[in-house]
Amino acid sequence: MKTVNNRIITFLTTFLILMIFTNCTKDREPTAPTEIQRPKSLAMIPATGELAIPLNSKISMIFDEPMDIATFPGHFFLRDLMGNNIEGTFSSIDSIVLFTPNNSLNKASFYFAELRGRIRDINRNSIQLNNEPVLDDTTLLLSTWFYTEGDYSNGGFYNIYVRDKKDGRIIFLRDLDSITVPITSLNSPDGLTISEDGNFLIISNTNKNEVIIASAQDGNILNKISVPTNPTSCVVSGNYAYIVSVNGKAISRINLSSYTLENSFTLSFFPGKLAVSADGSILYTFDQVTRDLVLINSVNGSVIKRVRNAVTNIVVGEIRVDRLTGNVYICDSKGRKVKVTNFEGNNLQDYISFSTGTEPIDIVFYDNTAFIIAGNSVYKYDKNSATLLNTITFNTGVKSLCIVPGGEILYLTLATTVVIMDNNTARLLKELDLISTGISTIISNSKKF
Repeated sequence: MKTVNNRIITFLTTFLILMIFTNCTKDREPTAPTEIQRPKSLAMIPATGELAIPLNSKISMIFDEPMDIATFPGHFFLRDLMGNNIEGTFSSIDSIVLFTPNNSLNKASFYFAELRGRIRDINRNSIQLNNEPVLDDTTLLLSTWFYTEGDYSNGGFYNIYVRDKKDGRIIFLRDLDSITVPITSLNSPDGLTISEDGNFLIISNTNKNEVIIASAQDGNILNKISVPTNPTSCVVSGNYAYIVSVNGKAISRINLSSYTLENSFTLSFFPGKLAVSADGSILYTFDQVTRDLVLINSVNGSVIKRVRNAVTNIVVGEIRVDRLTGNVYICDSKGRKVKVTNFEGNNLQDYISFSTGTEPIDIVFYDNTAFIIAGNSVYKYDKNSATLLNTITFNTGVKSLCIVPGGEILYLTLATTVVIMDNNTARLLKELDLISTGISTIISNSKKF
């Protein structure tokens, strides 16, 4: 009897203990284990090489889980091209960490960002890289570089045009680096220029003996004008375009308002290359036999003057006029010189001389600088003192160069590519493969569409 009572007492006691315990903890869940998975870094935005980045941009770092932003100072760096640190603050949205610079970034400038070392997630786990924990402060996790917006991008971009003689095309570069080909089926086009108001392209469709007037906005053909045999170089001044016809021994004058031929000036020699004075009154061309520089009245086609033996051996390089000074520059390729004279053709003299094997073919002006194309290089000079400022050299020959209004960006044509560069630093921004060996002239519009 005592044994039975003891069992009953034991049972009741155990039952009461269980009841008390379960009543007190009826909503309790098991304690969750601490999360120990190491975080991974996935990407940084802006992506490497992005261009025209807004000046108020934030740098985004993307991970596979939320991070402890207190571990980012001293591990993330944003620097300018001179290596100066850009100060800012960190914030986060879910698994994205944001760096916000304290001040706006500089326009048309390079910036470099990198994330290094042992940063942690919100559970204090160190980051991993290639499935290995990062336990130091120097291992590179993420990096990028980008180029900010500037005058070249504000309010849109300038259209850039490339003449492709071999494939008979005019290539448009829109929005800085987007390639379109609205003008095709040309026959060895040997000249390209743009009207002063930026509305029209003038194209020498050489083997068709015609000049094409096309819209600079969309490439729509507005008119085709027959001209004397073998039209090549073309220039504009005010409301007129002028085209030299080599075998036809003529210079044609086209009215850009009516898209019509007004005159063809018959010459007594085979002309080569063409330029026009800053005021539009004088045309400059070469006599390819005597190699004289010939000055011609742009209204009636009469010869004003000859500058004897302006180039050596054969005509190869261009004639260019500096619109600021009116001076005329002659690229005497075989003489390895660039020469200069005033707008009246007086006092022809050497401007820049090059060593053996370096033949200047073109010169481009921007403000107080001059860019001379010779061989595989572009030589940048102070225009007034002729002091060499910089040399940019490539693996292949440089064919043509243009500078967008504002002077921030350079475009150059090489063998089969177009190179986009920052003018201030001569650093590469992008290279576009046009897959043609016939690309040559490259020009920029002066307006934005």
